[in-house]
Amino acid sequence: MSLVICSNQDADGQADRQRSSVYKPWAFRNTLSSTYKIPANAQVALQSCKVNIDGRVVVSESNSKFYQYFGQKLNLDGITEPQSDDTTSYPVYTDFLQSNEQGVLELSVDDFANVIQKAIRKSTFHPNVKGQPTCEVLRNASSLDFLGYKITYDQKTDKTSNVPADNTFEQWYRNDGQYADEGGSGIFTYGGGVFLRVTDNPEDVCVGICPSLPMHNLTGEFTVDIGGSSGRANASGVEWHVGLSRYINNTDEHGFYYPSYSDYFMGDPLQFNEEIYVDFAIARDTNGELVVYEHAYDSGLDALVQNEVQYWTNASSAFAGAGRTTLSASFTRAKFEVEGEIVKAKIYDGAWKTITEFKSDQPKTSYFRPVHQADWCLHPVLAVGQKTGATDCTLEITEFNGVALSDYDPKTPYKGGWFETMELENSLRLCRELESRAILRPDSIVDYEQLGVNGSDGVYDYDHVFILQNSEIYNVTPGANAGPILGFNGAIVDTPNTIVNLNQKTYQSNFSPDLTNSLSMFVRLNNFGQNCTNARVGNKSKILAHLTDLETTSGRQTYEPKNLIYLDLDNPSELNVNEFDISFCYANEQFAQTLTGQSIVCLYFREKPKM
Repeated sequence: MSLVICSNQDADGQADRQRSSVYKPWAFRNTLSSTYKIPANAQVALQSCKVNIDGRVVVSESNSKFYQYFGQKLNLDGITEPQSDDTTSYPVYTDFLQSNEQGVLELSVDDFANVIQKAIRKSTFHPNVKGQPTCEVLRNASSLDFLGYKITYDQKTDKTSNVPADNTFEQWYRNDGQYADEGGSGIFTYGGGVFLRVTDNPEDVCVGICPSLPMHNLTGEFTVDIGGSSGRANASGVEWHVGLSRYINNTDEHGFYYPSYSDYFMGDPLQFNEEIYVDFAIARDTNGELVVYEHAYDSGLDALVQNEVQYWTNASSAFAGAGRTTLSASFTRAKFEVEGEIVKAKIYDGAWKTITEFKSDQPKTSYFRPVHQADWCLHPVLAVGQKTGATDCTLEITEFNGVALSDYDPKTPYKGGWFETMELENSLRLCRELESRAILRPDSIVDYEQLGVNGSDGVYDYDHVFILQNSEIYNVTPGANAGPILGFNGAIVDTPNTIVNLNQKTYQSNFSPDLTNSLSMFVRLNNFGQNCTNARVGNKSKILAHLTDLETTSGRQTYEPKNLIYLDLDNPSELNVNEFDISFCYANEQFAQTLTGQSIVCLYFREKPKM
């Protein structure tokens, strides 16, 4: 029998975490000056070890998940309105490990605050809130004692006031044949705000979308010249569409840019040649009439369908009681105004006239459905038809209020809207579940009071809510478990500690999170042939022992097992050893990098007893 003592350094005085690779406290090698001989058929056991656990934040699957919710906060009694089906929002999964290839993060509290901020920003989808959340470490007045975290949300109320840049419109019908070119080559051109139909084939559908920036959902405007010198479509009497739409990355089973749960063969039989997807639209149909339509969920068809908005039945409309209005050349501009969830449509005929807007005492079919989470990010859509003598007509954007986002991209998960991300992540079932709610369906008798903006041009009566445990109120939120690591007592945190200017809301930890490591730690002997299988990862392992007494501890710790567990080295002949390679890990075999200072491992070798 013999005892071997291994250590990364001589004393605890050196606590630099950046030491060279062979002397790290969680992974080190000791090279011998002379050969150490181990007899044939030997065994090894851990006799004892000493480590220093530095008390950093350890993030794993057991404490990394929660859900964010931005909307009307729900009544926690589970009965009184609002409940989930009474709102236009849906919980969003957030995971501190989502963008990390490793299974465990070991961080200082300041570094973890950065991880919290990054994770929250990544899964924040409202365009006016994107990029705004912050997280900082909460300390006492002396800035010494760690008290938890302070998470602050805000809203971007400033807006761009310009037209989309040249060549930013993409073809928005199919992605094959003559429509294969994303830029619309041979179909249309776009420059200087002017969208020009260039195809003279009456069968070609000329429609484009601009995904560069999303619409400003707080008092944003989108204005298009439909009949002037640079907007000749209406003056020429051809079909045109001016719309706002979510971005769709994939075509459906028939090859069209439509959500997979839509049905464009059903719905109202509107007289269009340009069959396109758009969430909200003002259009001239083939009969020369003013048509307002949307795409909304139909419970009978179990799909999103095109639905006409009967604006003439709305008392607030300038065309109330007159049925569909015939569009003469005197109508020269069309405009959308978006205020929170409310979408207004207007048209210019010597003066701006309201086509339709939400009024609670008007028929649900007479105004647009509310903007909901699946179409928070709205983009300009333009379409132009043709007729004999008018084959190259135009629409001109004169104003578009976008949200200035430096890293916005609806084609990349988490850089666009919720719908776009769920589509790219194959989770559109969540969007479908939201859109099928009765309050969003024109075919439902369930009324809904659409929410506008508050006195600070923010979304009125919306709250940021943390769901930290699986909740039956905020469905669906499985696996939520981040309450303790964030320092919150409740399963649901829906009341900010402070509110500034109605839009800036701050949430602070209720208690100082425990910084002890809750993960099991193991010691490995890497350069010997002992037999061990780690079923957690499904592979052979070099783990020598489980350090059972070191869980939920910090500081200098010594571990000595009550009973030595010997592992066979499977060496039929004598071993000549000149190095010992030691490391500490978690169950997933990732290095336990919470260790600092001096680590000592004492190994006990013996010949295998004869039976």
